[in-house]
Amino acid sequence: MTTVENPTITFIICTYNRANYLDRALSSLRDQKLDTDQTYEILVVDNNSSDRTAEVFNEHQSANSKDRNPIRYVKETNQGLTYARNRGIRESEAPYVVFLDDDIRASEKLIAAWLQFFNENPDAIAAGGRIHVRFDAERPEWMSHFLLPLVGRHDLGKTIKKYPSHKFPFGGNMGFKKSIFEEVGYFDTKLGKKGDKLYAKGEEKELFDRVRAQTNEIYYIPDAFLYHHVDGSRLTRDYVHNQARSLGQGMWLRLQEVSTRQFMESWMREIGKTAASVLLFIYYLLTFHPAKASMVLKFRWWIWRGYWGFAK
Repeated sequence: MTTVENPTITFIICTYNRANYLDRALSSLRDQKLDTDQTYEILVVDNNSSDRTAEVFNEHQSANSKDRNPIRYVKETNQGLTYARNRGIRESEAPYVVFLDDDIRASEKLIAAWLQFFNENPDAIAAGGRIHVRFDAERPEWMSHFLLPLVGRHDLGKTIKKYPSHKFPFGGNMGFKKSIFEEVGYFDTKLGKKGDKLYAKGEEKELFDRVRAQTNEIYYIPDAFLYHHVDGSRLTRDYVHNQARSLGQGMWLRLQEVSTRQFMESWMREIGKTAASVLLFIYYLLTFHPAKASMVLKFRWWIWRGYWGFAK
């Protein structure tokens, strides 16, 4: 197994049965512009794939054999994204880890931006990069701008800043100082995606809540930029319904272990989001976009149904 001595960052890609997307992601990570002596490694965590995932990895490893920043492969047999992410953390050879989705296309300076950030901000505990979406199928009429975060869009502007207390990095482009996991624990395996099924969503927010209990050193890095590809399976009403329901379930689970103050703050935020959804519904109706109006309201209703379904 190829390794690199003293890498600064391990870039972890957890994957399950998406060999074609993984191929594109690894190609974009090999096509980087770097002006640094710092080294890194790419670690593919295969979560029991039955397609060409292993073959795709072998092809990229062979093509990358002379690079001083090699790629590695491990197989995690416990089914679930949180299990795969936790395995990646344990397998990492670096003091920092960055998680990337398998369906991304990295900008040419993504790796350089992450290396520069952690080099210049040694006190930073965690960070998130900018994500825009690319549709691989026709965008539905009901997919408004306000639903784009549901399929991965994450953009807080063009300047480095600390995350506000109510926001946190997205899982498709987030990094950590590895030592924080020894302090706050790993990803909660009760939450998240397992194979093709999505259980209670919110494993990333739950982890960042624990990190925030220790420190507020969580930064947004606009130059760590990538595109998230969205296929047709995530552009259906059923997908939005399942995501919304799982968000509600995840909210209920998270709130079982927080203080009264945190519980009330979370509820107030959700009430505010509900009010905003009603205003958006009215706006889209008045601007003759009934499909967008309907979906905005349905999305919020489905979240509440997921919450109360778990609460009963």
